[in-house]
Amino acid sequence: MTEDWIHYFNQPNYKVINAFEGLDEDRLKNGIDSFHQLKTVDWDAVDIALIGVNDARNSVHKGSAEAPDLVRSYLAGLRSLSKPLTIVDLGNIRGNTIDDRYKALEDILLHLQTLKVITIVLGGSQDYTLPMAKAVRQYQAKYNLAILDSRIDWLLHAQDYSANNYLGKICEQEGVAPKDVSFVGVQKYLYSPKQEAELHKHSYEILRLGQIRQLGHRLAEPVLRDADLLSVDMTVVRQCDQPAHITPMPNGLSGEELCQLMWYAGQSDRLNVIGVFEQDVHDDKGHQGIVLTAQAIWHILEGIALRYNDYPAKDLDLYRQFIVYLDDYELEIKFYNNPDNDRWWVEIPGEGGGVDVIACGRTDFETASANEIPEKWFRYIQKKSL
Repeated sequence: MTEDWIHYFNQPNYKVINAFEGLDEDRLKNGIDSFHQLKTVDWDAVDIALIGVNDARNSVHKGSAEAPDLVRSYLAGLRSLSKPLTIVDLGNIRGNTIDDRYKALEDILLHLQTLKVITIVLGGSQDYTLPMAKAVRQYQAKYNLAILDSRIDWLLHAQDYSANNYLGKICEQEGVAPKDVSFVGVQKYLYSPKQEAELHKHSYEILRLGQIRQLGHRLAEPVLRDADLLSVDMTVVRQCDQPAHITPMPNGLSGEELCQLMWYAGQSDRLNVIGVFEQDVHDDKGHQGIVLTAQAIWHILEGIALRYNDYPAKDLDLYRQFIVYLDDYELEIKFYNNPDNDRWWVEIPGEGGGVDVIACGRTDFETASANEIPEKWFRYIQKKSL
């Protein structure tokens, strides 16, 4: 069983670097158990598994192969969480070939999902999103993928597979393709009109950096709340906050914005597989990007620790319900609201005459109240017609 997993992993090798003096007793490291040092694991009591992928052969950021243990050094040295989580660090995935590692990661992630353990993958290169997606798809027939990136890693009609061109293998492969994909933080001048048209063809959601800046990072909260799988490319962060960019990147998310979005992601009651990739250690002045990666992962953990156990864990009948009638469209839309945290959901037509419920924001309710169809509601209607 899981004890045999020891053969899938190399033991991490890192030294804890405390974030500030006097933290020894209250640092996160004290809540992280090493799988290699445990005789047995009570998986029913485990909340989080950490897995390192020290491979970047398919990426231009070759130094990201060295990131997992460095990130561990700074992550373990941050303060403990507001509520304790049981965290097991499985180590760094083994494999002679890339395909060996893909398969090992896929198998382990599938098993961890059946054990109800949330997994955080420390990359490494972002092409490892593919085995993560395969594992999630095997666990649940319909899943949502959210991506934090400045670009769209889908080079249409290109045959090569890499960290810059992995999405086609996910979105167009039968038995792997997600129900929905959302892109957060992309910059419009960094992807082509053809790429944009391809995303619109699938009715995927695009939240550009400019939209997040104009309307606030809370715009991304419903997107991240509905994600089952999250893949993060650390080059989504601007170069002044994350120096290790192969190409100059004056614009992007700030470090603070990234951490806020990661906290939102952690708060999702659906999200159970997370990957953080492309943090190159080369040209990373003073390990600034590595430290930011560690802080971003801390925010995910903090969000998980403080989850509300909202829908789908909680019955919608426990929430406030609002029915909005749009006269111009002769359309009735039903919203749900949790007044304790001001989270919103909306009903959309489902398969077979039923209804589905998706996360939305207060602005969607306000849009409907102004006799306009919310964009999120309309996008899902478009997806039904595909």
